[in-house]
Amino acid sequence: MKKVIKVTGMHCSSCEFLIKDSLNDLGIKATADHKKNEVIIDNFDPKKIDLEKVYKAIEENGYKIVK
Repeated sequence: MKKVIKVTGMHCSSCEFLIKDSLNDLGIKATADHKKNEVIIDNFDPKKIDLEKVYKAIEENGYKIVK
């Protein structure tokens, strides 16, 4: 299953890399798209991935989750 998370505050490819790297540190493979304001987690399994940890990792880098 794919999980799309809307995020505000991304302006460039460096923003995308920062989010991707932060989630990779949690063992989560994700992509970010600053033009669409999205973070996409492929192979999302809610039993294995804690969304609150994902949100926290994104927000700690200065971005805001749109719920």
